[in-house]
Parts: sequence; structure tokens; C-alpha cells
Amino acid sequence: MTKREIFMVLSAEDNLPRGNVWKITAKNTDFYLDFEGIHGGVFHLSAHGPNNRFDGHRFHVKRDRKAVQEARDHGYFVGDQLGRGHKFDGAQLAEDAFLIARLRWNWDLQRPRFRDAALTATPIPELSAGRHGSMLNTQLQPNSAWDVDLVVSYGGPFWPDAKSSARDNSRLGPLVNSSGMWLTATSYHRPLATYPTPEDLRLPVPRREETPQSILIAGPGPGGAKDIYWFVEGITTRALLTTSDPA
Repeated sequence: MTKREIFMVLSAEDNLPRGNVWKITAKNTDFYLDFEGIHGGVFHLSAHGPNNRFDGHRFHVKRDRKAVQEARDHGYFVGDQLGRGHKFDGAQLAEDAFLIARLRWNWDLQRPRFRDAALTATPIPELSAGRHGSMLNTQLQPNSAWDVDLVVSYGGPFWPDAKSSARDNSRLGPLVNSSGMWLTATSYHRPLATYPTPEDLRLPVPRREETPQSILIAGPGPGGAKDIYWFVEGITTRALLTTSDPA
């Protein structure tokens, strides 16, 4: 059976999720990226394939005003600068293949001193026919990250670093939609010194006397609309969010 969903979650030795439980869904001529839980639905990334309205593809991120307010009502901090949304081109890897997004989990989420802040109450979904998933509980190296890169392509699945991803069993998917567009997800362990997070998406890690708070921060890469979209899971100080709270 063709897979219709991919789930991704960071864990540790206790097999409990850190940060958000992410989901990619194939639906009609589209792919959607969002996450599970009470605060799920505040935004989504969509990759629209050719349909009866247009011949090409469109990549964009949008937020749901109602879901944003509901998340705030439940006590979640939601900073929102998307406005009407953000359209972007992705990074072209081949004639018919585009890197569109990178999910990044920073190593701080697994550090024992931040465990309580990193844990989420969202249950890990059960896998079944049509559902693929990956839970990483291997300890990340200091000052490193777990990345999952999302690529859409035409004519068949496209795997960056095809030989190494097949050798390392680091592939998730593929998914395919009814427009003939494919989506692949490839897992990487990357040192932050060599593969830095975009400057605008970095937040300070708490000092010993500060209260830690898990956070998702998202935005385009340095190239703006000509670049990929980043989603970075990490730990920052609660005081920073309190002073930035838009509510």
C-alpha cells in the first residue's frame, strides 16, 4: 500500500517525545506538513502540485487565525508574523526536484537539565499500513542537530545523497499524491558549526538560574522566498517568551 503519512519525533532513552510530533500528509494533489496535539493546526506548510487550476506547483506556509487564538487560550506562546502567509521557491536540486523544508531538532532537547521543559504530552502515533514514521532516541552529539530534509519531485522519488541515505537507512517515505508529485524525507545528524541555523532563527539557551522552555521557531532561510523554509525545535529561556508574548 502506498504510504499516505509520515510521522517524526525526537525522543531519548525513555522513549518519550521531545518537542512536537510532526506529520506529513499526502492528500489529493498536495502535501501538508504540520504537527499533532492541542496546538496543532496553528500553521501548515503546503506543497501544491499541478491541478485543474494551475499547471505548476506552489509552496507556501499559512497560519490559521482561529487555531492561533485557541492555542493562546490554552496558555501556549504563539508569535505570529506570517500575515497572509509566505510563498517560497525552495532550492532546486535537479530539473524536477526541489528541497522545500528542513526540520531541525537541537541537541539541547535531549539534555537531562532540560528534560522537563522538552517533554510534550502529545502521544506518539501508532503506525499502520499507509503510515511511516521515525523516532530518534539516539543521543545527539553536543552542539549538533537532527535534521530531516523534505524534497518534492516529479516522475519519481528524489533522494539527495542517494548512496549514503540507502546505506544508512536514513530515508522516510516516499509519499506520492494524485498529481504525480513525490515527497521524500531524509534524516541527517549535523554539527551546528558546519551547518548553522539561520541567524534569525537562533535563540539563547537558558543559563543555570533561568527557567527553560521548549520552543519551535520557524522562518525562511537567508535567501527569503528563494530559499527553503526552516522549522527549528529547541530550548530557550521562559523569560524571553514572557517579554515577547503578543497576547
